[in-house]
Amino acid sequence: MKKNPAKPFLWLFILTTLICAFIFVPYLHGSTAFVLGWDMRTLYSSNFEALRTMMHAFADKGVLPFWNWASFLGNDYYSSKLFYFQDIFDYPFAFTQMKYRDVILIATYLKFLTASFSFYAYAAYNRYSRRTAILGSLMFAFSAYNLQTMMHPFFGSFFVFLPLYFLAVDCWIRERKPFFYVFMVFFMFINNYYLFYSLSLFTIIYFIWRWQKQYGNLKGMMKEAMILIGYYLVGFILSAAVVLPEVLAILANSRIGSRSSVFVYDSIVPYLDYLTGVLMPGSALANRGTAISSLYSYTSANDSVMAVFLWSSSLTILMVPQLLKRDRQNRLRQILWLIISAVALIPILSSVMHGFSEPSFRWLASPSFLLIISVMPFIEHPEELDIPLLKKELVILPVVIALISPLISLLSTRGLAFMQEEWYFCLIFIPALILIGYALLTGKRNILLWSLVGELSLVSFLSFYGTPEFTRISKDEDDRLSHLLGESNAYNNFLRELDPENEHQFFRTYVDPLNVYWGLSTNYNLNHNIMGLISYDSTYQYSANELRKLDPEHVQHYLPWTFNITNPDIMDLVGTKYALVMDEQEVPFRNYEYAGQYLSVSVYRNLDYVNFGKTYTQVISDEEYDPSMSAVLHDTVIAHDEDLEVIQSLLGTSVQGFDTAYISGNTVFAEIYTDQPGFAVLQVPYDEGWHVSVNEEPAVTFQVSGGLTGIALRQGYNGIYMSFRPRGLTAGLAVSAAGIILVLILFILKRKRS
Repeated sequence: MKKNPAKPFLWLFILTTLICAFIFVPYLHGSTAFVLGWDMRTLYSSNFEALRTMMHAFADKGVLPFWNWASFLGNDYYSSKLFYFQDIFDYPFAFTQMKYRDVILIATYLKFLTASFSFYAYAAYNRYSRRTAILGSLMFAFSAYNLQTMMHPFFGSFFVFLPLYFLAVDCWIRERKPFFYVFMVFFMFINNYYLFYSLSLFTIIYFIWRWQKQYGNLKGMMKEAMILIGYYLVGFILSAAVVLPEVLAILANSRIGSRSSVFVYDSIVPYLDYLTGVLMPGSALANRGTAISSLYSYTSANDSVMAVFLWSSSLTILMVPQLLKRDRQNRLRQILWLIISAVALIPILSSVMHGFSEPSFRWLASPSFLLIISVMPFIEHPEELDIPLLKKELVILPVVIALISPLISLLSTRGLAFMQEEWYFCLIFIPALILIGYALLTGKRNILLWSLVGELSLVSFLSFYGTPEFTRISKDEDDRLSHLLGESNAYNNFLRELDPENEHQFFRTYVDPLNVYWGLSTNYNLNHNIMGLISYDSTYQYSANELRKLDPEHVQHYLPWTFNITNPDIMDLVGTKYALVMDEQEVPFRNYEYAGQYLSVSVYRNLDYVNFGKTYTQVISDEEYDPSMSAVLHDTVIAHDEDLEVIQSLLGTSVQGFDTAYISGNTVFAEIYTDQPGFAVLQVPYDEGWHVSVNEEPAVTFQVSGGLTGIALRQGYNGIYMSFRPRGLTAGLAVSAAGIILVLILFILKRKRS
């Protein structure tokens, strides 16, 4: 009887959906919101709302999503936000009115399906049986790494396509077909170049391993590897329109830099966590928010939380000793895993894999994939198993799993009492290990399949709804949190009615993060499209580095990439007109008046507010400036040494403010009348992407006064027009266009040769 080719896909869909039911059904039928941890509540949901705002502006008014005024003082959205939030699963939902918790739930389910089917495509290409391909697909889709990345959507949208990337590498090794690889390089680069950086380095290891497996030796490998590197560069060239602006933006802020240039961790915990990450599902252990969770994650001196997520089921646990047993066939595999382990456990090398930032185990995505595909030959051919070794494992590994948590507690000097209340939690994974081992020993494949499905279902439940940390917010509470100031733009509409002159003024609002936003987030301004003074932004506008120098204590929040301006002099400098507070004692301005009531919040008006900026009569260098001198910001420009003389020559003798200012997406128009030439500081963050003209003639811009934009003015009328285009976008588009032409040429040449 002819086999139905659709049957394995249907089975894979059913089994993936069945396991997903243990994740999603409790949220669907309960009162708990699908809000997974602090980052999802404070970062991803707010940035999705920003994406929604940008996409609606693009659809309604044709405004390209380049600059976002609600992200701190303003942000190059295209270059910096896409670094973390270029999640292709988000975009279809951005044009809907769905709540984020529903959007992320549906998108997460789609990602699990994508992970399963992309791995199945890889396994099918490598000629595994349908049963083995389904087992491998489920292990990949519900591995500890993937369960963890789904809590961080921008990681998950990258990881689920990983098998297709390695499939493209295989297509080159086996058939010398390059164009699928070119596409996957292009796609993975624009998906998340941050993660693709480490994947690119790991490709070297994979290529060596895969070549040796295909041909039995390394003869001829270097030549073909160099050709493939050439195609890799073609894929990178194609992605330049997106990646070049992103790279320029991230290199300009302070996130890059090897912060732990050491060879040994200051604790034994990360070393034991690496072992634990292979033997136990870290996604169910490290995120519980309970005392025992800290045993499975390590926080470095730079506040980098590191947890190992290599577990992919009891099948992989039982196969690891089989992989590492001593024989000539396994020698290359042993060397590669030794290299991977060394990179993971030496901080400076892990830092390199993390983009020369703080050490992290995030780059273990590729080793997680390699671990699964390494064990699949044993699943396909169980007769190759070392049965005596497998029997020993079934005795030793349960003991190791039972003792690893007490061992970490003792060696980390926390004591057994620290973990005894939840120690049983680690023991519940042992029965599945024994049952799967029994299925391998007896060759009962149905027991193997359903034991695996049962284990993955349990771990999936425990990684989400079964984790106390992810059941803290109810749907009602989530609705309140996402609408603390009403619907998006409701506050802005209130201000237009409160003060009609706001239609032609440029201003910001201070929102008390503690009492108005309940101390839960500094990103709620994005939900309401408010031009504010607070932000938690890993990819912040690089000019904020300069702003921080004006008064680090009252600009930077609890991390280097969090901001909350509380210095009243800096508030005046950046054009803060209103304060939203619960009590008058919380008003940060020196001179103010009560303006009105918005919902349950009091609105106060800053009497020292200046519209869009003003001219100045004095200048000092940033070397002369000290944070204790912030009062001078009212009448003095703070300039870089190299600009000091030029700005000094441009200063006038009178102070004059702007009459009108209008912002519209990527453009600003403002007017000012001056009785003499002068120099003005605009309340717009400096960025080389801003193109400024005065009376329709190009103007030179200066980065001054904490990263704001300074320009020279003429005597009389000055019409200031600013338009923003991301730095590197034009060059990136040109390079991408060249890449398209190059691909066409290569395609034609290859067709002629064939």
